[in-house]
Amino acid sequence: MKHRLVLISHLILVVFGFIASTPAQDGEPVPVTGIRVLTLDAIEKGGALLETWKYHPGDNPEWASPTFDDTAWKSASTLLSRKELSEKEWQGIGWFRLRVSVPDERLWHTPLALHVLFQAGASEIYLDGELIYKFGTVGTRKEEEKPYWERNPQVISFSGKTDHVIAVRYSNFSSAESMPTLGFRLRLTELNPNIKRRITLVREVTTFQMVWTAISVFMMLQHLLLFIFYPRARENLYFAISTGSIGAFVFLLFQLVFLTTNPTQILFLLQLLACAYVLMFLTGILFLYTLFYPKLPKLAWFFRMGWVITICLLFFSFDTVPMFQAITGEIEVSGTQIQFMLTPAGALFLLLLTALTFFEMARVIVVAIFKKKDGAWIFGLGSLMPIILPFMFAFWVSYTRYDGNINWQFSTLAITLAPLFSMSVYLARDFSRTHRKLETEALERQFLEVENTRKTEELEEARKLQVSMLPQTAPQLPNLDVAFEMRPATEVGGDYYDYNLTEDDQLTIAVGDATGHGMNAGLVVSAVKSLFKTSAPDANNLETLERISQGIRSMNLKRLYMAMTLVTFNHNMLKLTGAGMPPPLIYRAEENLVEEILLEGMPLGGFIGAERQEASYQLQSGDTVLLMSDGLPEMLNPENEMLDYPKTKELFEEVADQSPEAIIDHLFKASTSWADGEPQADDVTLVVMKVK
Repeated sequence: MKHRLVLISHLILVVFGFIASTPAQDGEPVPVTGIRVLTLDAIEKGGALLETWKYHPGDNPEWASPTFDDTAWKSASTLLSRKELSEKEWQGIGWFRLRVSVPDERLWHTPLALHVLFQAGASEIYLDGELIYKFGTVGTRKEEEKPYWERNPQVISFSGKTDHVIAVRYSNFSSAESMPTLGFRLRLTELNPNIKRRITLVREVTTFQMVWTAISVFMMLQHLLLFIFYPRARENLYFAISTGSIGAFVFLLFQLVFLTTNPTQILFLLQLLACAYVLMFLTGILFLYTLFYPKLPKLAWFFRMGWVITICLLFFSFDTVPMFQAITGEIEVSGTQIQFMLTPAGALFLLLLTALTFFEMARVIVVAIFKKKDGAWIFGLGSLMPIILPFMFAFWVSYTRYDGNINWQFSTLAITLAPLFSMSVYLARDFSRTHRKLETEALERQFLEVENTRKTEELEEARKLQVSMLPQTAPQLPNLDVAFEMRPATEVGGDYYDYNLTEDDQLTIAVGDATGHGMNAGLVVSAVKSLFKTSAPDANNLETLERISQGIRSMNLKRLYMAMTLVTFNHNMLKLTGAGMPPPLIYRAEENLVEEILLEGMPLGGFIGAERQEASYQLQSGDTVLLMSDGLPEMLNPENEMLDYPKTKELFEEVADQSPEAIIDHLFKASTSWADGEPQADDVTLVVMKVK
């Protein structure tokens, strides 16, 4: 079985099918002989329900003949309940025969209405051996069958004799296992009144559907647009979905009960009804939580999971688990026993969760009213309307002694839409208050913009000052090519690079990154430059880093530190000293591989005397060294994913044998492609050294 739905909906379908029809007569008892006697009085009092037929499984055209002897056939109900299928030896196709006696000559040659109260398969109806109607296409296997339920009354007339035989060739291979009954039910009634009732019913139902759909769609679109224009107001989104699902539920329910014509439509509509039902309650409770709670309470997760479990129980079969096995029962409608099947777990979850959700929604509204939350009384009044309006109607009828019919469409719309209109009024009122608040905030923003413009100009001047402190040209050495570039972020950053070159061609390069951004980071960079430039030429890297660290600490800037890597190059000997910076990368030309140098060490400005790691490497011709700040590997793309260090290493490997300028250009282009328009959040500094 593909799907198992809670079959209360199927039961509703059958019940409404009977309600939509002319009520069945109390009827005359069927004679012991099995002949159904028709009289004009019985037809005029509500119609004659055709039941207790003769039944035989299989298919034989001779069984339509009025002279065929069916005395050996068993008596059976045409509903074909699943509870009795094994007793009837149902094979998917069979015949039903009913002998009808029409002693009342007033019924001879009088057009009557043959009303199909319910049909789950396809049928061919014969009167005295002649085929008079085909409802669908009867087949001997599923591929040949086309189920159809004819909802409109059909004309039938008995000739001028007393005894007649109605035979029905019937097949049903297509019904889902969740259908409680596989058969059909027929009734004979007056033709003209029945046609009039059917036309009136279709007109009223169609009108109601159109009006209801127009109102619910209008309200849904209105609040959906409010959410689109102001996404922070999620209550508009929840209300739009809730209103749309309520409108869809009512529309689909009327479509299911009054206008469906085959089991495929029934199953499809039931699935849509289940979805609309779940959305209706789920978004309803989320709507109230969003209105009256600053954030969703933990209880909201219970209802989310509960409705997800419920929809699963509605859609899927759990026959392998004993507690989910189907049970059967029956009810009486207009004197007719109707069998039905329920999935206990599905029904239990549905009813229990519906009740819990309803009471939780009522609790949220009541608590909001008692806490005097703004506008909560509107909800309270609107929620009571479905209770107040019926009492008002009842009082008006008793007071005025009105004995006419109350328009059911207007009554249903008034009772159903009253809560929705009250909620819509509240949201409109809240939107108006929010708009006025936004106007006030707009004035405040104008004053802030003036202040921000002044600060932006100051920051821009600080950024220009920061860039001006960086070296403008690379050092020139006979055996080493050096290139560097920094691309600052939009505000003042903390990246720094610099170098010292002695008379004996010993080159010391510093690459640093101050924590944070803004003016304080710029101050740290200025201090570090001064301390680095005034370092003794013969001081080693560890001493230089400790001196700079003490200088930063003495500034007492609180939680501002400087990560730094110092590189000393002299006669192809490279000495690296780290203080919290990303690992340098060394490309070995001879082996054609890239080494990642991990140097442990605390950033500068922290603990005095902190241990830092230093390493030395002998470089060969063609070897290349890459120093960088964390702005490159930590660059984000629109999906909030970092470029990361392994990818940076791969990018360096692609061009490590090229010139320093080409390497820097390649890395910046790759980072721009990765960011894909995402604004640069941090400074990016690159220094490349290549041994000639």
